Amino acid sequence: MTSRTEIAAKLDDFAFQKINFGGFLMNKRAKNSHALWTRSSDKGVTELAILATRDYGDGNVYDVAAFTTDGTVPSDVIADIAPQAEALADAINLREHGYVYSSLEPWDGGGTIWISKKPQFRALGRPDEGIHVIPIQRLSGINEPRWLAWARENGQLHIAIVYKP
Repeated sequence: MTSRTEIAAKLDDFAFQKINFGGFLMNKRAKNSHALWTRSSDKGVTELAILATRDYGDGNVYDVAAFTTDGTVPSDVIADIAPQAEALADAINLREHGYVYSSLEPWDGGGTIWISKKPQFRALGRPDEGIHVIPIQRLSGINEPRWLAWARENGQLHIAIVYKP
């Protein structure tokens, strides 16, 4: 089984980031993510806690997940916020809210990405405890997301899902 430490070490290698964060735009996302990762001293890999999942039968699967940069989300917190995440997933269409997080970018959109206009998920988190909640759209053909890379720069938390650890 791959560990957080092993994934974090792999993220130092641009080739690994290219596999996870590459794609169109001549791998610009992978280059930007790698640059942020390598210059940041406050970074790591954490495990996602899946709170709710919806499969609309069209080949896309959507999750609501929680994470913390300080380890794993405590089970009592999961027990408390999972029903709220389930209710939110039932009340809204996750297709309109899911996001891929396919490169290191501001976890809350940083005011420039559309996810910044979706505060319902952030409201489920407990930022004072370092717990964040995000809506995810899985990449096609990919299993449940498990690992999340994070790096903090100038006080801004950036995240990316590591689909291929």
